[in-house]
Amino acid sequence: AAGVVADTGRLDVDVPVDGGDETGQLGRAFSGMLAALQASKHEQHQLVQDASHELRTPLTSLRTNVAVLRRRHDQLSAESRDQLLADLDSETRELTDLVNELVELATDRRDDESMQPVRLADVAERAAARARRRFGREVVVQADESVVDGRPNGLERATQNLVDNACKFAPAGLIEVSVVAGTVRVRDHGPGLVADDIPHLFDRFYRSVAMRSMPGSGLGLSIVKSVVDAHGGSVFAANAPDGGAELGFTIPTV
Repeated sequence: AAGVVADTGRLDVDVPVDGGDETGQLGRAFSGMLAALQASKHEQHQLVQDASHELRTPLTSLRTNVAVLRRRHDQLSAESRDQLLADLDSETRELTDLVNELVELATDRRDDESMQPVRLADVAERAAARARRRFGREVVVQADESVVDGRPNGLERATQNLVDNACKFAPAGLIEVSVVAGTVRVRDHGPGLVADDIPHLFDRFYRSVAMRSMPGSGLGLSIVKSVVDAHGGSVFAANAPDGGAELGFTIPTV
């Protein structure tokens, strides 16, 4: 089996796993390794396909606007030129954000950061402070003393993405961040979630109909799920009983 893998690059090779002796144990271990490699290869292939699709839209828009500027620069009014330049700036920022998020998903830098005790209240406060500066929104935090064994930067990114998501897609109103018994919950007071969207919100590149007219890559919440999965936790999304959306995650406390 090892020779077939080496010669062909195939990972779907049948490996004999019969027997309880060392040969059987080795076969089962090798079979498990091949299955993990096959899953990883499939995920990487899917990421490349998805990325090529998502990159095409902003790149096409950039090329179109640049072409208009080159061909009609002298014919455009100052106002039209300014609008085109503003569009180019916005599209460039969107493309940069998309590339950065793709790199984060593709490179999986979890191993670069050691596991350590993390106080989730500190994570939530830092995410809220950044959102206040970035969006000018009122973000309040209520937190207990939950401590988890985790990677601080990853947990901060996951929490930040949840808070940023609430700020972007709830146009007004208070953003509430709560930390209780290892659960980080971010609640907005916007229109809430469409029921059909809820099962897919944490899928890579998923964007609901309401979100497609807004800037974004559809990767922010999938990064949340990736981080939380790596910590042995789970994500959730629901409509709050009295309006607005609640998204968050739960990680085992220490």
